Amino acid sequence: MRPFRRARRGYVAELSAAERLVLAHVVGDVVELLQEQAGPTSEEAAPTSEAATIEGVAPLSAPPEEVRAPTDPAVRRLLPDAAPEDAGVSAEFRRFTQGDLAAEKSQRLLLLADLLLAGDPQDAEALTPLVVRPDDARRVAGALTDVRVVLAERLELRTDDQVEDLHDEVLAREAADVEEDEGAPDAARRFLASVFLMSGWLQESLVDLMLAEVRRSPR
Repeated sequence: MRPFRRARRGYVAELSAAERLVLAHVVGDVVELLQEQAGPTSEEAAPTSEAATIEGVAPLSAPPEEVRAPTDPAVRRLLPDAAPEDAGVSAEFRRFTQGDLAAEKSQRLLLLADLLLAGDPQDAEALTPLVVRPDDARRVAGALTDVRVVLAERLELRTDDQVEDLHDEVLAREAADVEEDEGAPDAARRFLASVFLMSGWLQESLVDLMLAEVRRSPR
């Protein structure tokens, strides 16, 4: 993988077909998680707001019985309580905003998935360009951030030091050229850690370019 750089077409990173598929798979999992955790509580409830275009996500101004706070801690970090100290205020705010917020997050995640799955590389290991138009850059950066939030919760990462330790752990394993055993007890954690770092490198390089352009723009 090569991080984002600025080009005429927009922001361009380079990923292998395997990297694209892995990241797209995780992005899809996050979308499904959002739908499951932030959707209506009853099977009959269906979204009516034009803004809530993701199937299963509660619409704006949904009746209170159709809106639930996520029970999954990862989604709770994506859709946090507005006022943790006041359950009533949080519930009311969630009723009016959760559906549209979850729908917007899902839409930008789906945009990222579409970009990752675009094209048909002939060589699974060859790096091919991932092009993000400037108009889509903020949404793609937000989608990468949401993926990292979910993975961080799954990996129980709470501090910057823990992230640094994970980074060092993965690099040490790669330097040692240790053969990966998919049946090992920590196989799932190793997979999540690799995707967490990959999405982080992409997100950081994209945001850095965007910020650099803002600083250079005339005020």
